[in-house]
Amino acid sequence: MSTNEAAAVGGILGASIMMVAMIGIVMFVLTVIARWKIFTKAGEEGWKSIIPIYSDYVEWKLSWTNMTMFWVSLGLIIGGYLIGTISGTFAVTAQSSSAAAGGGFVGILSSVLVLAGAVIMLIQKFKLFKAFGKGAGWFVAWIFFNNIVTLVLGFGSAQYQGPQD
Repeated sequence: MSTNEAAAVGGILGASIMMVAMIGIVMFVLTVIARWKIFTKAGEEGWKSIIPIYSDYVEWKLSWTNMTMFWVSLGLIIGGYLIGTISGTFAVTAQSSSAAAGGGFVGILSSVLVLAGAVIMLIQKFKLFKAFGKGAGWFVAWIFFNNIVTLVLGFGSAQYQGPQD
């Protein structure tokens, strides 16, 4: 391959990477704006949608009257990650190959805790759609096209109806 061909391939690759990055940045900004809009539709201040963890807490309040489940979900996920991280660190120190690979009871426990927390979070997202008068189809669409569904919920005609426990 000549120098000119290599430069052309590098230029095409660089342009492709820049295009994907630009699309990603635009989608991120649009999703932030859409979440802001969702919060304001529900009577919350929009700035609450851009603060990590607090925005999740507020979203839970919009969709679920049982706030205990927020703390349970957060605890399961953090606990699962901590158990997995600590067990991995100690396993490497002890030079146990099976434990270092994340196997054994502790690895399974860590995975189950994170999975249980994630399932509760998915239930919360379903409840958010119900709070805006949307059904299971919206939830399924969100699983596959979350940014697009968030945009449509934020900028569409959906009206906040409150938690539908």
